[in-house]
Amino acid sequence: MIARRTLAAGALAAGALAVLWGTAVPVSAALAPAAVVHRALPSATLPSATDDREVTWSVQPSGPEGPDGRTELTYDVAPGTTVSDRVSVSNYSDRPASFRVYGVDATTDYDTGAFTLIGADQASTGLGAWTSVDSGAAVCPDTDDDAEAGCAAGLGVEVKLKPGARADLPFTITVPHDATPGDHAAGIVASFRSGGAGGDGSAVQVEQRVGTRIYLRVDGPVQPELAVTGVVAGFDGVANPFGAGSATVGFDLTNTGNTRLSGDPEVRITGPFGIDLGSADVDPVENLVPGGTAHVVAEVPGVAPALLLFADLTVTPVAAESPGKGSDEDELPAPVRAAAQAWAVPWPLAGIVLVLAAAAWGVVAWRRRSRRLLGEELAAYTERVRAEALAEAGSVAVGAGPAAGHASDHESEALR
Repeated sequence: MIARRTLAAGALAAGALAVLWGTAVPVSAALAPAAVVHRALPSATLPSATDDREVTWSVQPSGPEGPDGRTELTYDVAPGTTVSDRVSVSNYSDRPASFRVYGVDATTDYDTGAFTLIGADQASTGLGAWTSVDSGAAVCPDTDDDAEAGCAAGLGVEVKLKPGARADLPFTITVPHDATPGDHAAGIVASFRSGGAGGDGSAVQVEQRVGTRIYLRVDGPVQPELAVTGVVAGFDGVANPFGAGSATVGFDLTNTGNTRLSGDPEVRITGPFGIDLGSADVDPVENLVPGGTAHVVAEVPGVAPALLLFADLTVTPVAAESPGKGSDEDELPAPVRAAAQAWAVPWPLAGIVLVLAAAAWGVVAWRRRSRRLLGEELAAYTERVRAEALAEAGSVAVGAGPAAGHASDHESEALR
């Protein structure tokens, strides 16, 4: 079973978007030598650098009168269109707080497959760059990484809210005339920074971002497509020589089309001659954005060590959540299939067999040596007996020689 963390749609207490960044980047000279650490927290609550009271806030789709019940911002537009809408930023804390509100591109987290946003030190180049909050800056020039991080830190607008206050902020999405058809994803976030201490005691700036999602589809030809790459299989045996182990299958699932898609993977393990050894219970990979890749690992328990395993993978495309108006008619692509093999040698059993084989070889070798030694002893004994017999016969012949000569003389005289 693969467990996945997914980002809720909407706002805090109504499905707020919280995102994790594990990078540390330099901040301005006024804050040096501190570093900025972007973290995901389970809620939009964070202590301040100068005030130990917690800060709790949310970002929600809004109308002129405040939050309007939408859980995300969804649009179907033509290239060159300008969209105008609003978001509300609410401070639920008992202390004032300042937030930086801006648009940011969405992506897919490689390790979890979850919908997430690019790092706070990265500048958006897609839908996030098309989104301007309250006429604030949304685009950074194409420069080096340090300059990009500095520019990204100044995007959007700064909003100061008193305890319990709410700001309804207008924003515009300016879709380029040459925007690619299909789905684009981003988020509008409210970022709050606070001070803290790192593991080595150094000062750090902790930044938490909470926001709401934007799903935008640009009119034009759509091509939903998923691809599976890097399929590998493995086997983990157990100490019990007659016990079953577990097979693992890992692969990358990439959205190579131009629409958001989900995928439902199924893994089947077979042995030689097509013997069915089990299948994997794999959680769906949900809401892959175009160009996004998720790494999936499936485990199949109770697999017999059949020497050689064959893993057959099938990923069935599924319509993504909140697909938008035009996507209801999208034709889903055909299932994607791939395969891999892995050795599943029963090493404990092989060890026992090896020991028994060695013992049997030892017995056979001992018996052969015993027979050889016995044969050599019998041959030596035979040679000894033969030599003794020849020696005895020779001695008898020597003792009988004079008597035979006298008999011959008597015979000669008789003939005369």
